[in-house]
Amino acid sequence: MKNSFIPFVFGLLFLFSANITLAQGEFNLTGGAGTPEMVNVGFRIQLDQYQYGLSIGTSPGYKNENFNASADFYYHFAGRSQQTDLPPWYGKAGITYMHSEGEWEKRMNLLFVPRLGREFNVTPQFGVALEAGLMLMLVDRNTAKKERTDAVTGDLDLIGSGFILPSAGLKIFYRLGQ
Repeated sequence: MKNSFIPFVFGLLFLFSANITLAQGEFNLTGGAGTPEMVNVGFRIQLDQYQYGLSIGTSPGYKNENFNASADFYYHFAGRSQQTDLPPWYGKAGITYMHSEGEWEKRMNLLFVPRLGREFNVTPQFGVALEAGLMLMLVDRNTAKKERTDAVTGDLDLIGSGFILPSAGLKIFYRLGQ
């Protein structure tokens, strides 16, 4: 129950945004995978050369309960596409909240994720985006739930111990209302 608040907020934002932007043709549904976003789904709203996005994700098959939520800002600035007027090259600045809870510990991370990316528009409605950059640790909270024995090495650390690490992502997107 305590983790249902974030999906609820994203759901409300999704419905509100969809109602406003579907008539204008500036709404994108997205799905993808990356670090730190994991496997994710989301949406983006386009205003001129800018896009604002929200997504939620998880790491399926990972033994711990885990999820993340990301909010991103995109600025499209260069190149041309035959499929759309939006320039395919973009800079992205994102904030990602990650939560992981296992038998031994509970971890919360907040990351700043700047990236450079490019969209490949297959049709006017459908495309693929590749992006690469960094992730910078803003908050790293790790709370032990119970004491470990010598034989236990700990839960998988998704972020590692570094403050600045590489980051990359792959997204597919579908434009509604085009």
